[in-house]
Amino acid sequence: MNSLREPDHLLVSRVQDGDRCAFDQLAARYRSRLLRLILRIVHDSADAEDVLQDTLVRAYRAIHSFRGDSAFYTWLFRIAVNTATAFVTGRRHRIEACTDSADPSSAAIAELETDSITPEDILLGKQMAEIVGRAVASLAPEHCAAITMHEVDGLSYQEIADAMLCPIGTVRSRIANARLVIASRLEPLSRLH
Repeated sequence: MNSLREPDHLLVSRVQDGDRCAFDQLAARYRSRLLRLILRIVHDSADAEDVLQDTLVRAYRAIHSFRGDSAFYTWLFRIAVNTATAFVTGRRHRIEACTDSADPSSAAIAELETDSITPEDILLGKQMAEIVGRAVASLAPEHCAAITMHEVDGLSYQEIADAMLCPIGTVRSRIANARLVIASRLEPLSRLH
């Protein structure tokens, strides 16, 4: 079997048996998704890289405690959320607006720039991306993580609940509250256009 397509549970078993290369494959498989999630919580690319490395070290050290009760990526995302939240809390500061060029939403706007889109459409899209970015940045870390895992990573409410170790109702509430904050920030823009 090609190890690149090897299911997570088999790679986890190999890691638990001492195969470090199997963990490297798991880390590579989820690196970009983890980094995107962490960046949404810590809002600094250098800090996000540090938190990602800390997450992977913690996961490697704790891999023997993974029993397979949930999907491996759910377990890994839980570690990432906890590590990123602890990092933000440890710095004792509120997450500030993320409007620089490292904002992942900027890439989405760049993809939309085609001949069929007017300059006004591009400006509106950039304004919306900045507002959404600032709204997400203003959320508490657990709300930011929940909305990012659902909207960006496509995780179900149950998968998010498993990753965040909370009831599914709490996940629904966090996502609903995050959407309300984002919608309220976008409302003035919609009245202008």
